[in-house]
Amino acid sequence: MKLSQSNIKLIFGLKVKQLRQNRNLSLSELAKKAGLSVSYLNEIESGKKYPKSDKIAALAKALEIDYDNLVSLKLGKSLAPLGDLMDSKILEKLPLDHYGIDINKLIVLLSNAPVQLNALVATLIELAKSTEMSDNKFSRTALRIYKELHDNYFEKIEKSVDKFIAQNKLTGLPIIHYNDLLKILTQKYNYEIDEKSLEKYELLSEIRGIAILGKSNRLIINPKLKPPQKTYLLAKEIAYNFLNIKDRAVIYSNRSLDSFDHLLNNYMSSYFANALIIRRDLIINTIKDFFKQEKWSGGNLLKLIDNFNSTPEMFFHRLTNLSSKYLKLNKLFFLRFATKINNDKYNLSKEFRLNIDHYPGGYQTGEHYCRRWIAINVLEKLKSKIKSNPNYSRYIVGIQISKFGYSNDKYLAISIGRRSTLTPDNLSSVTIGYLIDENLTGAISFINDSKIKTKIVNDTCERCSINNCQERMAAPVVLEKEAQSQKVGELINQLMQNK
Repeated sequence: MKLSQSNIKLIFGLKVKQLRQNRNLSLSELAKKAGLSVSYLNEIESGKKYPKSDKIAALAKALEIDYDNLVSLKLGKSLAPLGDLMDSKILEKLPLDHYGIDINKLIVLLSNAPVQLNALVATLIELAKSTEMSDNKFSRTALRIYKELHDNYFEKIEKSVDKFIAQNKLTGLPIIHYNDLLKILTQKYNYEIDEKSLEKYELLSEIRGIAILGKSNRLIINPKLKPPQKTYLLAKEIAYNFLNIKDRAVIYSNRSLDSFDHLLNNYMSSYFANALIIRRDLIINTIKDFFKQEKWSGGNLLKLIDNFNSTPEMFFHRLTNLSSKYLKLNKLFFLRFATKINNDKYNLSKEFRLNIDHYPGGYQTGEHYCRRWIAINVLEKLKSKIKSNPNYSRYIVGIQISKFGYSNDKYLAISIGRRSTLTPDNLSSVTIGYLIDENLTGAISFINDSKIKTKIVNDTCERCSINNCQERMAAPVVLEKEAQSQKVGELINQLMQNK
């Protein structure tokens, strides 16, 4: 067991407390026998203090236990699951401090729990290990839930953006461009912008940028990025400085993000950047007007995105920020899928859900995602275009009404597929889906456009009951196991009733 110093103190305190209680000694009685103050013993048991060797010897004598056994990290049966929990680092990856929960207090609380709860803790540890919850997927899931709890809208950051715009006299600019932010970053924050260095290293071709910080700061930008992407990098770097975020990743790549704090700070800077480039006072009425169009137009959507000097992903993320508060559309999801030109595998690389029961893409397993989703359909169309024209680089826009096969819920899903500017073999799609309810039918007029097709969809092929699906990639094995298990349960109930 490899424990941190704080966890070693906590384990020692738990052992002392358990031994004291096993011997029916009160806190004051043990303190008196060991020659310690009650307050100091209380700090030991709560994991705040680790005593010196002479005091450990006094405690061992008072508790009638060998010195070596007392300081050993080997735990008794009842405390063993807690040791495994701390050793697994799962608690370190949970953003407990952001929810006002003290890890030490949580461990102490669990130590007082009955055996059944310790069994549950042990089960969760094994589940975490088997599903790789202990790696950065765990932190990413925690971040997703954190965003959902706040409806993905953070008024504090919105006000920070307003303050930054006022301080830097950007109010009169309808759209913010690269040069507007370049001047602020170089003059106010002492940055040098380098668009040449990354070209020299082929292995760094997928890196969007690198920040080298010091007395003078240097931001290395991949020259292959499109103008909106470069503007976004400058805006994020400004966000780190203006929001005074110190605990951050310096490499602009998803590979560099693993801890929850890095992910959260990256998200906050991204939120700031998007809010700066796509200002809420400008986009809200614009998007309302777009939604009021009687006919769906993918071309109009792309023009709208381009007018805000943004990318489809930036634009859809901004919609997820503002939809609940300003558009009264508070039931939605966002998905980003990735694939390669000559590959039929689709990887869900980002997801977000708000106030919906379905989990489109929420499994992140080796299962096959439903090929009827518009998110995958636009990627398949993009592959076809590229095979006909290897230099094809335009966006593919799609829309459909997705009805889940196991419910009556329908979603209006809009998706945009694109080819990576850094690695042309990589393709991705971003999708925003709104639950079709009274709010949506009142807000989005083109929902009645007869050209928008309705498709029955499901989560993954392995969980799908749709018969004769031409797009099916795998048998419904998960569904079949669940049905078999249910049938077994029904038969057992029959036998018990006929006794």
